[in-house]
Amino acid sequence: MTDHDQLFKSLFQEFFGDLLRIVAPELAARLRVDQPEFLESELFTSFPEGRRRHLDVVARVESVEGEPEVVLVHVEVERQARKTMGLRLLDYAMQLWLKHHQPVLPIVVYLRGGKADVTREEVRLGLFGQSFFIFSYLAFGLSRSQAGAYLARPEPLAWGLAGLMRRGKLSAARHRLSCLEPMTTAELTDKQRFLLVNLVETYIQLDEAAQEEYEALLADQGHEEVVAMEMTWAGKIAHEARETALQEGREEGREEGKRDLLLEQLEHRFGRLPKATVNRVNALTSSEELSRLAARVLDAPSLEDLGL
Repeated sequence: MTDHDQLFKSLFQEFFGDLLRIVAPELAARLRVDQPEFLESELFTSFPEGRRRHLDVVARVESVEGEPEVVLVHVEVERQARKTMGLRLLDYAMQLWLKHHQPVLPIVVYLRGGKADVTREEVRLGLFGQSFFIFSYLAFGLSRSQAGAYLARPEPLAWGLAGLMRRGKLSAARHRLSCLEPMTTAELTDKQRFLLVNLVETYIQLDEAAQEEYEALLADQGHEEVVAMEMTWAGKIAHEARETALQEGREEGREEGKRDLLLEQLEHRFGRLPKATVNRVNALTSSEELSRLAARVLDAPSLEDLGL
């Protein structure tokens, strides 16, 4: 299963400069957008305590010259546009200001919904029809934007994001190829190329007929570089899947060992265990909980005291 939040967090950190040049070109020209300092993004949603919220990307960026010398850029990725997003961004911007006392540029990227392209949105707070406070932010609605306009841009990030946009008269197969083709000759690191290909492969899914058309396009037009790039991507995905499976297996093995040890300790301490107790222990999946119970076995007066 794709972790969409992590996918876009990694993407926007790696292509931070591209993102700013796409959504806020005039501001980007006045900032050192290719030298961001990414900050700890954890905030509280209410004071003095509240549910923790991890913001997607928060970066401190210096200006090329003049005031302010430093700007905070906050980027949130939302799967679906929501009417309440402006108020949420206002809350986050206020907390960032209170914490850092630096101007905040809020940006929300909608995977679905929202207005096409980049628009400036506002939240107005007031009384009796009069606005006393106006908060503005930039919103980028991917699903309603036209892919062709972004495929023509010079930023590699734009080619990847075009995979989430309207393809116009292009078939799904030609849409995918149009997104991938410019990546083959662009000056990209292996990590950057992988992130972009992963984005396109994730969001442009082909059915059987479209896959046949895509393979025919690759063969007819001699796109060896695209084929090689996709093979490299597929190899890395398979490797990550194997590593994840191995790690999950190791963790499951450690938990199974802890469960067996806990059952032995319980039987040694309390004698033959009721079936209900054995079932409760076998149902435990938290390594921390198993360790906590094992530490209490010697001092616990009964199974009931242990919750077993």
